Amino acid sequence: MYKENYNLAALNTFQVDCIASKYFKFDSDADIHSFLKNETVDISNMLILGGGSNILLVGDYPGIVFHPSNEEIELISGNSEFAIVRAGAGLEWDKFVETTVCRGWGGLENLTLIPGNVGASPVQNIGAYGTEVSEWIHKVNCYDVQAKEFITYTNKECDFTYRNSIFKRHKNLLILSVDFKLVQSSILSTLRKNFLSFAKQFINETPVAARLVFKSIRFGKQTNWRLKMNFEYVRQFLSLDMIPTQVKRLLVKAIRTKTMPNPKVIGNVGCFFKSPIVPVEVYNNIKKIDSSIGRYKHTGELLKVSVGDLIKSVNWNGRREGNVSVDVNRPLIILNHGGATGIEIFEFSEQIKNDVHSKFNIKIEPEAVILRSAV
Repeated sequence: MYKENYNLAALNTFQVDCIASKYFKFDSDADIHSFLKNETVDISNMLILGGGSNILLVGDYPGIVFHPSNEEIELISGNSEFAIVRAGAGLEWDKFVETTVCRGWGGLENLTLIPGNVGASPVQNIGAYGTEVSEWIHKVNCYDVQAKEFITYTNKECDFTYRNSIFKRHKNLLILSVDFKLVQSSILSTLRKNFLSFAKQFINETPVAARLVFKSIRFGKQTNWRLKMNFEYVRQFLSLDMIPTQVKRLLVKAIRTKTMPNPKVIGNVGCFFKSPIVPVEVYNNIKKIDSSIGRYKHTGELLKVSVGDLIKSVNWNGRREGNVSVDVNRPLIILNHGGATGIEIFEFSEQIKNDVHSKFNIKIEPEAVILRSAV
């Protein structure tokens, strides 16, 4: 489907108006190849739009928007241990996760309810609760709009890092589908493979699981007598192999439903900011300024600092200006209460960044892609 002067308001979860000069929606590899065969595309004026759940559109867009809509799921190959599963770029991410869990393919359950489509998952290297999608991606199937040819990237060639990949840097690559290498995770298949190994694992991990469940729950005067969860222990609980994928998905779904605002109800892109990755000495300096700032171990000597705690420390949680606010419970989330423009949301986010930098001398970066072509 090709349209000119097309409003993208329904295709971005911030729900902001943005008129695209050209818009092309396609549901097959043949469609995009046929369209681009005789079309010259300026990649500096090209946007690939999936679910619009990780983008802030600032002003109208003067270029062309490609919108993949392929939602097919195909089992490419499999054995008693692994399954190679291909998912179309236009498939809603959580529908795909639900399908994998229902079919006994493990690996993606911690990424339950992350908004967006499959095609965007490798671009951003989405992650949650200690899992990144790059751990499970086998290959990414693309179309090079400049060379006008199909090309496939292996996991290694994707150059995955924290919330980053080759697809962020190479704008000529249009993702068509993603192949995932998932584990056969059903209890029955595990028992068939090695009953003794499963029994040993169950015996070893059961007391750990019980202890983590107890530690995860906080209740008392400090929580105003409301049941709350410690996410660090939840992450450890989800890492246990003995916990069935269905249980993990239900737990993550319950947590995200309770703590994350629904973009279908109020405009948002989930986590707007990335948690900064810093050396230990930098974190120690942050702690001297505010001892309540949390952190997680990243890799080596690096720590991931809680961006939500940083924003809360500069008193932005719950703050509202016009139709834009910061979520009171999850300060790394920016909300559009209706009617806010992309420019207003962007300027609001810049104020937060500046205040965090002024207090801690550390720069926080948006996790959301900010498109400012027409500004």
